[in-house]
Order: sequence, then structure tokens, then C-alpha cells
Amino acid sequence: MKTDTLLILGGYGNTGRLIARLLLQETDCHVVLAGRDLARAEAMARTLASEQGGERVSAVRADAADPSSLRRALEGCRLVIVASSTSAYAGQVARAALDTGTDYLDLQFSWTKFGALRPLEEEIRGAGRCFITDGGFHPGLPAVLVRYAGSRFDHLTRAEVGSVIRIDWARLDIGAATAEEFVRELADYQVLEFQKGAWRPAPWKAMWMPRTMDFGPVFGRQYCVPMFLEEMRSLPELYPGLWRVGFYVGGFNWFVDWLVSPLAWLAMRVWPRRALRPMARLMHWGLRRFSRPPYGTLLKLEADGLVRGTARHLELTLSHADGYAFTAIPVVACLLQYLDGTARRPGLWLQAHVAEPERMLRDMERMGVALTLTEPLPGRERAPEDHWGQTPAHS
Repeated sequence: MKTDTLLILGGYGNTGRLIARLLLQETDCHVVLAGRDLARAEAMARTLASEQGGERVSAVRADAADPSSLRRALEGCRLVIVASSTSAYAGQVARAALDTGTDYLDLQFSWTKFGALRPLEEEIRGAGRCFITDGGFHPGLPAVLVRYAGSRFDHLTRAEVGSVIRIDWARLDIGAATAEEFVRELADYQVLEFQKGAWRPAPWKAMWMPRTMDFGPVFGRQYCVPMFLEEMRSLPELYPGLWRVGFYVGGFNWFVDWLVSPLAWLAMRVWPRRALRPMARLMHWGLRRFSRPPYGTLLKLEADGLVRGTARHLELTLSHADGYAFTAIPVVACLLQYLDGTARRPGLWLQAHVAEPERMLRDMERMGVALTLTEPLPGRERAPEDHWGQTPAHS
């Protein structure tokens, strides 16, 4: 039986190398690390090969800005995983994948990327290719949590997901391209939440007087603001009883949240090309200089609905000490379903909608994500923990 070959563009980066390590651990695939710097890719391949005690990892040079190098690298590969900060070249990567008969998955949050992929949707489907976009932690998981909650209620009425990302940036090797990607995300930021039957812009006071969410004993109550993700758009259609749904993102640190982010948002709208590099340098400096412990990454769902006519409340929390691992693990959990065929369908899909939620959460837990699910019984003040082996609330 032929072993599948998966190529990771950006395979020696902070997230790419973790995806590679997990793929070698969880599958029998051959993994190819690709990037502009062949020496770094080869060094990482040797490291992973020594860890795994095998020869299922190799390296190749591939530059997202160079279509010919992409096509050469992708020949013979089943799927390309885009883990690099190259959303500006999403169209070129997608075209190279189509030209070589390669499936595709990316980890990038970018409306520019969507603009490049959407026109190719019919061609992707017609070619029998499976393209999965918006992989990772967020985007990638918030709608998975809502879909999971939808399976626990007869009628889901409210589903809100909040996140905390606290990373010791000073210890990480963050390249200029990654910092610039952060700033581009700010320029793309859409402050939308679903209320009263429609996706609506949050009032401006929500940015200056943000709501708070209780993120548990480590992080406590944190402020967070609405952040629209494409994966959330269709949820009110999937669950017609929803009257409120949204994703809310917490801050990095006071300097980045209240000074750098508003300045970068304004500058990128007035001078999008001239402002990118200086704003990225300022963002990078602010993340490294002002971030403080406790560190970790956490995603929390709060949901309300009805079970047999009785009001119920559900809370689901996912967390990991390493934010990059929390990005890599959902990707690999999705790929496990892709590789066995259950999540491979021709067309352009969002990670949060192509994967089966409960299996994805179980696989993530097995790979190191901490999960806590609480479902209070009617009339109870405190909620017992559900350790994933108990009967669903509506059974």
C-alpha cells in the first residue's frame, strides 16, 4: 500500500514543525518540510527523524512566491499544509495544488486569502480536490464547539465562544513575516456578532467598554471584544433557534491592546503599504516587552438551550500551555479524519465544518489539549464535570 506524502509549507516554523511531529506520531505518512531556507528545513528534518527513529521525513525548497518551485515540490504529494505566513500568495499556492492534483489545507486568517480561494471553488470541486481553509485554533475551533453544543440540545438558543492567548513572546523566534501577518489581521478585523436575527456590527462602545468572560482559576475574568470568523456565519442557519452567537477574543497585553492595535488598525486603513512594516515592528516589540505570566491558551464556550423543554446551560473549555501546539493539534485532528476519508470531500471547506466535532475533540484531548465540560442539571447551582464518557444530556 502506497504511503501518503504530506508537504508542510513553513515546515520548520513554530507551528509547522509541531504539525510535522504530530503527523509522524499519529500517522504512517511521509512528511516533507518545505520552505525558502532549505538548510533550516533539512536541519529540522534530521531532528524529527532522530526523534521518531525513522525515515519518514524529508526536506525540499519551496517558495510561495515562486510558482515553479511550488509545483516541483508538490509533485507526488497528496496534500499541502500551508503553515507559513504567506496569505498574500494563497492564490499561487492554490493554483500549484490544482496543477499538480494536490489537496490543500491552510492555517491562515485572512480575508484576502478568501478572495483568492472563492473564485476557484467550482474548479476545485470539478477537479475532485479537497481544499480545507481556516485551520488551527481560531479560526478553526469556535464553530466546532458550537456544533458540538448543538448535538447536546434539542434547541440551541445561545452560543458564545471566548479566547485567551497569553504567550511568552520573548522566548519565541518570530520572523518579520509573522509580525506582518498579525498586522494584516488587524486590518481585516470585523467586529460582528449575531443578534436579533442578523450579523450586526458591535457598537463602538464595545471596543472601549468590552464585555468580560470568566476563564477560570488561572486567567480569571478577562475582557474580550467581538471578532467575526467566516466559520460562524452559517451557524444561525444550522441552528434556527439561535438568537445570539459570536466569537470574542481577549487581549495580548495592555500596551498592544490599547495602544498598538488601535494605532495599527488606523494606520493600515490610511497607509496600508507604508504602515505595514513599522506597525509590525512595533507590534513585535510590544508583544515581547509587555507580555506577562500566567501564560497559556484557552477557548471557552458558553451555550444555552432546551432539552425536552427544560432550559439547560453548557460550558466547554479547551486549554493548552503552548499556543502553537494548540494551533497544530486541531489541524492534525482534522487531518486524521481527512486521511481515513471521513472528512475528504471535493470542494472548498472550512476546518470547523468539515470535521466531525466529537471525534475531533476526543483526538485533541488525546494529543494533549485539556478539556472540561460542565452541564448543570435543572435547578442545580453547581455543575458536575463530564469526563467525555458519560451519556449526553438529551439521551
